[in-house]
Amino acid sequence: MPDLHEAVIVVLKEPEEIFALVGGEAGVDDARVFGIEIPKSEFESKQTPRKCIVVRQSGLGGHTGGYARIQKTLLDVCCYGETPYEAELLRLEVNRFLKAFRRRMSRGFLLHSFDLVNGPIPLREPQTEWPYVLETWRCMASET
Repeated sequence: MPDLHEAVIVVLKEPEEIFALVGGEAGVDDARVFGIEIPKSEFESKQTPRKCIVVRQSGLGGHTGGYARIQKTLLDVCCYGETPYEAELLRLEVNRFLKAFRRRMSRGFLLHSFDLVNGPIPLREPQTEWPYVLETWRCMASET
């Protein structure tokens, strides 16, 4: 079954500007873009925060009705950084990319568009105190 988180994660790793900030080597899929939460191994391996992105569903998504299998799902996009300022710089790159997004296929979904619903909201991860900036986006997508 197609996973919308995975489809969005894949497209967020594509832009060079974002990839340069969240790490990884060219041609190697190890950029720090995660689904739902930061893996525990990421916290354990680094005592200090580093840039990464977390994508998770925010509230209820839903189908638009009718015969088209289109859904509009709310997604929280959390941009972490070494400092609140670094988290904001990453958020700006992600924001630019999602605002300019053009329809494309990704992991069993046709991603149509992203619309900003809420944010930016600067926060800190409760357990680690890592700074991040949260934005909520409405993703319109259809399973293929």
